[in-house]
Amino acid sequence: MESNRRGRGRGRNRGFRDRGGRRGDFSHSVEVRKPIFKTVEEICPEMGGINIKLKVITLGSNNNREVLMGDNTGSVIVFVNDNSLLQQLRDDTSVYVRNGFVEMKNDAFIRLKTNEWGKIEVAQENFDFIVKKGNNISEVEYTIE
Repeated sequence: MESNRRGRGRGRNRGFRDRGGRRGDFSHSVEVRKPIFKTVEEICPEMGGINIKLKVITLGSNNNREVLMGDNTGSVIVFVNDNSLLQQLRDDTSVYVRNGFVEMKNDAFIRLKTNEWGKIEVAQENFDFIVKKGNNISEVEYTIE
């Protein structure tokens, strides 16, 4: 008795796998773009894909993961999710934030965060800029309509 079900038995998806002659050959190269680094003053609400070089200004309290970081244009609060990274951070530590995004705290205040596609890492070199502490964009209240 012949089955009426499709996709069962011999040759299932065979046409899809053999198409294009690339079976197991993943040697084609993907061009990796160099990151374009932004400054703190360029960050605005609902922004994503942020690459930025920052220095630690002040750490949060023991159970607070919010760290005030800045560059030569201003400062912003960065939410650090990784406990091991939090232990490495000290005042004036240079940090890369890659593929970060802005989250609005209480729908009004900017916080810089990363998710599973972003990364916060301590830089090997020390950045040679003086942090501008006065322009904290996380203290500015935004109204999003």
